[in-house]
Amino acid sequence: MERYVIERLVRRWTEAIAEGRLDVFDELLAEDVLDRSGPTPVNGVESFKARAGAVRAVFADIAIGVDDLIVEGDRIAWRWTLTGTHVGPFAGVAPTGRRVSLRGANFQRLKGDRIAEHWTLLDVHGATQALRS
Repeated sequence: MERYVIERLVRRWTEAIAEGRLDVFDELLAEDVLDRSGPTPVNGVESFKARAGAVRAVFADIAIGVDDLIVEGDRIAWRWTLTGTHVGPFAGVAPTGRRVSLRGANFQRLKGDRIAEHWTLLDVHGATQALRS
């Protein structure tokens, strides 16, 4: 797949979360996508929509920047920074109303023009430290 197509896919992913357009995941993900982000792998698009919805319940005024993007065959990795206003409980921290940045990385395997496998690594410690300081 051409790099510009992958860049567009990543941009649409970030826009889906930032703008709350969760239906975009239906276009970006394979129907049986495997999400390996949690303690137990989960199949299907709905887990992505639920997690994006949860992010939007915790943070308002979301902006997501892509800090790095690496493409190798059918695999992509991208490091990102989400900035938003902390409006809901997060990792045991009550809403502070402050702007905070959350950093993470996504690792994905493509099948055709859709994501078939996904892992998110999240710097929860860094975000909670920022919220508590």
